Amino acid sequence: MRLRKLLLLAPILFINLAEPIFAQDIGYARSCIKTLCSDNFYGRGYVNNGDKIAAQFIKDEFIHHKLTGLGENYFQHLGYPVIYYPERVDIELDGQTAFAGHDFILNPGCPKVNGTFKVLHVDSSMLDNNSEFEKLSKRNLKNTFLVVDEVKGKNLLHQDRAKLILSNGIKAKGLIFKNNATLIWSPAMEFATFPIIYFKKGILPQLVLKMTVKIDANFKVHGTQNVLGMIKGKVQPDSFIVFTAHYDHLGMLGKEAMFPGANDNASGVAMMLDLARHYAKNPPPYSVLFIAFAGEEIGLIGSYYFVENPLIPLKKISLLINMDLMATGDEGLTAVNATVFPDLFENLKMCNTLGNYLPNIAPRGKAQNSDHYYFSEAGVPAFFFYLRGNYHHYHDVDDTYEELTLSKYKEAFQLILDFANMRMSK
Repeated sequence: MRLRKLLLLAPILFINLAEPIFAQDIGYARSCIKTLCSDNFYGRGYVNNGDKIAAQFIKDEFIHHKLTGLGENYFQHLGYPVIYYPERVDIELDGQTAFAGHDFILNPGCPKVNGTFKVLHVDSSMLDNNSEFEKLSKRNLKNTFLVVDEVKGKNLLHQDRAKLILSNGIKAKGLIFKNNATLIWSPAMEFATFPIIYFKKGILPQLVLKMTVKIDANFKVHGTQNVLGMIKGKVQPDSFIVFTAHYDHLGMLGKEAMFPGANDNASGVAMMLDLARHYAKNPPPYSVLFIAFAGEEIGLIGSYYFVENPLIPLKKISLLINMDLMATGDEGLTAVNATVFPDLFENLKMCNTLGNYLPNIAPRGKAQNSDHYYFSEAGVPAFFFYLRGNYHHYHDVDDTYEELTLSKYKEAFQLILDFANMRMSK
């Protein structure tokens, strides 16, 4: 049965493949990623309005490719609260400078801290012992950061569990962990209850006596925007394929630490813009909408806002493809919502087989992990595609343009194009 379906679909796919074998422009994609990751975009976050600078760049690209704007001159405006760090995020350990993003990271929403504090190492196995815990809770530690060795504890093996020690009677200033191999950060919409500092192994000396901390944490209601461009179909103008990618990232942590977000998600934006460039040169019979979402990193805010305030009827979307983490592919592609839309997932695998594009197409079920989510919850056939490969930078300062290979970019681009064309050819 599967062979029969494959043979029936083959003529459609071979017609698509009769076009120039790779319709993408990897040079254009690299240029887009390099621009989005540059210092002038401030990590596409909330310091210096980096996300707004990125939105303007995407709008300009839509205009360059002659896409029609939706919303207010290509923008759909929205806003939400955010904690951000535009000034000092400075730490000294017995007078030695530690560098944000490289030597340490903060918990999301870390509150303001300013002062010099004692440092007390606590074996987490002590925290499993009620009597030891009670002794610790009676000490005056309001001017002390506790260094928690969570490896030795029987019950406090996870950082979220360890956070409970400050709300269960130990009145310290904050917590320190020093067994994180990777310094991963995320933004937040509200202040955390207390500061937590994560040091890379080898940075925090065992015998450190004092730590000077200057963290300027700010709050604002941030105005931002989704960016939308459309190519109207000549034959089926009321049927839409939608390509999406979030353009926001983490921004800055102080004045020096910038999170470029090359793989996450300048790569997805570049893929989306490259698809816009292709469709502009090869107008399809159906309409194509491109949406660059704001606020993904802080909680899928931009995509949620669009679903609640759609600029086209959601029922007219035949397929939505959300692209995030598109810089590798040596290990294949994962399709989130594969189990929600099994027939469409089978079509995706057929496209890959006929084109011999990627080594593996892996299914994944429903997950609230990117901007596809609220669309599929609203009944739209929506997938989230991400590429897998030997790339380990995520939400850190080393996710840079220079680190990317785009090793299977061409193949992934053509696979996505074939899959969209197959959907609309039925």
